[in-house]
Amino acid sequence: MKLDLLRLNIWRKIILIVFVLSVAAMFLVPTGYHFHIGHVVRLFIGAFVFWLLVDRL
Repeated sequence: MKLDLLRLNIWRKIILIVFVLSVAAMFLVPTGYHFHIGHVVRLFIGAFVFWLLVDRL
């Protein structure tokens, strides 16, 4: 199964872009807080839930 980004609707594109930007910001912006892979997993689960909710729109 191939994910064709050009055929995704606008909401799914927004979800993917925000997920990638937030993961990058967590590790690149120095906040003094130590982030680890558990934070990325929780963020992924939240993005996945929004992805499923988009099916209802």
